[in-house]
Amino acid sequence: MLSVAACGAHLVEFDLHVTGDDELVARHDPVVEIGGARAWLADHPLDEALPWLERNQVPTVIGVIQAARDAGLGLYADIKTLTFRSAERLAALLDQEGMAGRTILASVRSDIVARCAEVAPEVPRAVLFASTLEEPVQLASSVGAHYVHPCWERLPHPDHVLADGWLDRVRANGLGVICWHEERPEVIRGLFELGVDGICTDRPDLLTELAQE
Repeated sequence: MLSVAACGAHLVEFDLHVTGDDELVARHDPVVEIGGARAWLADHPLDEALPWLERNQVPTVIGVIQAARDAGLGLYADIKTLTFRSAERLAALLDQEGMAGRTILASVRSDIVARCAEVAPEVPRAVLFASTLEEPVQLASSVGAHYVHPCWERLPHPDHVLADGWLDRVRANGLGVICWHEERPEVIRGLFELGVDGICTDRPDLLTELAQE
């Protein structure tokens, strides 16, 4: 985390899944190996999945939260699965570690964003979507999101799509914009010019370099 902070990052993005007993796992994929067979995290309690997670050096959620806090970073939690009980646990962890005000809870699933709004209304939220035809203002309003997060990295110039009146309308409705994920210098420059609120990237050093031009 310290190396990420040294590159100029403000937040660190991590993924979340939930086990069958509502425990939180910092992992992108929902499948692990239990007893030599592939298994869904949602079907097993944490203690059954823990040996595999530890062997594969999957960090604990509390470890991620504390490491980000100690490095002076905020958190961008990309939540893949979430139950009501696990949402309560996540909110309690963030509050306990003093990170509730330095975290954005995000998901591509509208029901998860809405659940976060119910359980942790004080923590900012973002809703992700892939379609360029998605209606961002209505979507954000329906789930209580503060940010819209178009996942348009597949496009040759997502900054051009944002600039085509899209960003003005989103801003006029009081919403922030976060973009996913970008390593192309020419696109990053375009996003900087538009003044988006956040750019996810695997190259925070590149973002910092371009921001200083």
